[in-house]
Amino acid sequence: MKERIAYVDAAKGLSILMIALGHITKIGNPVDCWMSSFKVSIFYIISGFLMCYTGSIRKKTFKEFMLKILKSLGIPYLSFSIIGILFKTLCVCLKHKPFEMVYETFEGYIYDSIFLKGINSMWFIPTLFIGEIIFYWIKRSPKVVKFLYAVAGLFSIKLAHIITAAFSSGGIFELSPGNIYDNIIRFTNAVCKGFSAAWFLGAGYIIYLYYKKIKDMRIKLAVGTVMSIINIILSQINIGVDFNQMAEGKYPYMFYICGIIGSVGAIMLLDVISSYVRLTFLDYWGKNSMIMMCTHTLLGVRTIAYEGWKKVAFIPETGDFEYIFECLIVLAILLMIEYSIIEIINTWFPFLIGKNRIYHEPIIQKKGVQ
Repeated sequence: MKERIAYVDAAKGLSILMIALGHITKIGNPVDCWMSSFKVSIFYIISGFLMCYTGSIRKKTFKEFMLKILKSLGIPYLSFSIIGILFKTLCVCLKHKPFEMVYETFEGYIYDSIFLKGINSMWFIPTLFIGEIIFYWIKRSPKVVKFLYAVAGLFSIKLAHIITAAFSSGGIFELSPGNIYDNIIRFTNAVCKGFSAAWFLGAGYIIYLYYKKIKDMRIKLAVGTVMSIINIILSQINIGVDFNQMAEGKYPYMFYICGIIGSVGAIMLLDVISSYVRLTFLDYWGKNSMIMMCTHTLLGVRTIAYEGWKKVAFIPETGDFEYIFECLIVLAILLMIEYSIIEIINTWFPFLIGKNRIYHEPIIQKKGVQ
């Protein structure tokens, strides 16, 4: 078994914290624009890093590869989908809503789960699952196919918009909640986001082939800093990015540029820092990112943290510095609740995330070690 790389877990931790904070903020602000530019793509890119580092794509047969991702992604998706459907339906019942509304809620979340839309933030899991399968076959394809995909993958989100428009109101098909066309849109969107995820996975895989050759931390610090600064600037230009909603922003080409330079810049800086200091905080959330991704919106933790703090404090209605500060406090409350949930699942219910027991591999942290 290969050892864990310190900056990998730290990058995953940064990603899930930015995703959680993005779910807390409800008003547009510069910090959101910056986070949205790479908070999802960095997870895909770091997954590409790991695929290259471990050699899982090269060494495993398709059957072995499928069994691996079914365990690491399929089991958590199934487990928390069931929990989410029951929990959210029960919440509607406790509000004494009419039976029709309870049934519609139950049915809607069933369709979301079956057709891979995912409940709340769980949309990410089937997207990564599909992306890894696509990339597995792309990696084994002829060079011409790889080249064509490198170009075609840039338009997968556009394709989803075209298909959605065809089925939406005013399109060629009649769309209503729960009918076959509505479910086709659910599935199509998941697949198209999976194609986009595969593109970033491939980018991460290729980048790591060259990145592992860089041993000088000064180069990583300089390049990482420059990339991060450029991404901060560009992210304020390409506003309106939302991977889940398939919104590439005002300038779609920047969606991919920022996704790469923002991710690689952050990875380089985290690599430099982690070579001298153990990033325990980010490391913890990175290792437990799957649980947090599944639970922080699914079980209403975000709402509890936000509305609870709103009751005892003031959250501004403009996206200024004070608003960001208050949202960071809400994030801290959310993390305290999530910590308890994570420890309970890791200790008593590890099977929910496809594990028999929780263990920690040694972490590569020494300077220059890849």
